[in-house]
Amino acid sequence: MKANFSFYLCFMCGVLFAQSTYNSSHFAAIGDSFYVTSANNLALDYETTGTNYNWDFSTLVGTSQSQLQYRNPTQTGFLWAFLFNTNNTNLASTNNDPQTLNLPGQVVRLTDAYNYFRKSTTELRQTGSAYKINYNGLPIPVTNQYTDADILYRFPIQYGNVDTDNSSYTISVPTLFYQENDLERSNEVDGWGSLSTPYGSYTNVLRMKTTLVSNDSISLLGTGLPRTIRTTRELKWFDTTQKIPVLKVTQNSVGGNWVTTTVEYLDAQRDFEITTLFTYAPQNPAAGDTVYFQNLSTNGTSYSWNFGDPASGSANTSTEEFPTHVYAADGVYTVQLTVSNGSFTDTVSQIVVIGNLGIPSFENGESNAVYPNPFENKFKLIQQLSDADYLLTAANGQIVYKGKDVENQDFSFLSSGIYILSAVTSDKIVRYKVVKQ
Repeated sequence: MKANFSFYLCFMCGVLFAQSTYNSSHFAAIGDSFYVTSANNLALDYETTGTNYNWDFSTLVGTSQSQLQYRNPTQTGFLWAFLFNTNNTNLASTNNDPQTLNLPGQVVRLTDAYNYFRKSTTELRQTGSAYKINYNGLPIPVTNQYTDADILYRFPIQYGNVDTDNSSYTISVPTLFYQENDLERSNEVDGWGSLSTPYGSYTNVLRMKTTLVSNDSISLLGTGLPRTIRTTRELKWFDTTQKIPVLKVTQNSVGGNWVTTTVEYLDAQRDFEITTLFTYAPQNPAAGDTVYFQNLSTNGTSYSWNFGDPASGSANTSTEEFPTHVYAADGVYTVQLTVSNGSFTDTVSQIVVIGNLGIPSFENGESNAVYPNPFENKFKLIQQLSDADYLLTAANGQIVYKGKDVENQDFSFLSSGIYILSAVTSDKIVRYKVVKQ
């Protein structure tokens, strides 16, 4: 009897703590909406995994949030025959976050970005994408059908699963933008157990490790950029009670080590403290030019602009996120932006100089003001601007650094290519072109 009882206990332990199975029916469907919070805890141990493992990330501190929405592909606002064939796509997603390509003297903004999927009982594959390029006030719709679909997940997701797939696509907007991408995706479900985040506890999760090798050729405004091959990794935790991963960690390969760059977790809707920042183009506007304001603020839901130009009447203010304004006369104007959400408000002012008044509002930084240039891991500035905020942006507009201590940052994780370093003060913006080896 004792032996039988021991066998019964062991059997029950296996039942209570066996890993789960995540099926296609568990994943998001049309009409679902989720809030995803980004955290700044990049140094935690996200590596360790195993069977019946307890991951405790309840100490994560959120800094910003986005809303991920899933929609019917035919209701995304793009007129594209591809979308109306359910054999091509039956699910679309967007986080409604615009991206700005911060090119000197150019205004290029990506909005209304959607990813399109074909969801079945056996897999979730990305089959296309679409967005609008807003170039000098003109929205240009861009639609993309994958040459080879990207299989994100094979269902059912179970502990021990391993799969590898290749995908590719080409996007071409004549004279403006070209991208050719080849991607190798390798998935391995390498752990199961319990997980805690600030949002809640999950008692039966699966962890998936995804390695991505991306080969990109990009041309912007007729200028080809160096081909880049990037190796990144995603760690995702799935729970059958939730329709998207409850935690996602993104990492870059640096010197043979994995360095965490972003941490996101499923959350309830929250307000976070606001950082208000904007730039504008063209660099040296003249009277009568249309000035395009690029809003770089974070965590805002409403925007209030005052262009410091009362002579323009009602056009002197705007509530748009990315407004434009025409200054009729030369002069020095103070532009004020106030950003708010349900709990926080922040305001910043910046001087805009119209015409050649001998008071530059925008200076073109010389490349030799940054050394070494090209650089490998770090660079220095010959002369730092007093109390400047520094932004380092990639050619695709992604901000890879924002802060005041740019000289002490290690950028070894960046891919080779051209980057724009912007020094933003209360009365001017200086930009430098830097090259990462």
